Amino acid sequence: MEEKKIDFEKSLKRLDEIVSKIENETLPLEECLKLYEEGKALISDLEGALKEAEKKIEKISD
Repeated sequence: MEEKKIDFEKSLKRLDEIVSKIENETLPLEECLKLYEEGKALISDLEGALKEAEKKIEKISD
């Protein structure tokens, strides 16, 4: 299986944009749900990237 690489900073910025839109704008329910789903996917990707970074740090520290 091919490892998925993400641009961490770009993904984090997009997640921040999504949270801001959901919190501060009056959006139709359907759009909120789409943004929520996108945000959940970004969180999953970001968590994976953080876990990989943690593994690398542990490997270097040993």
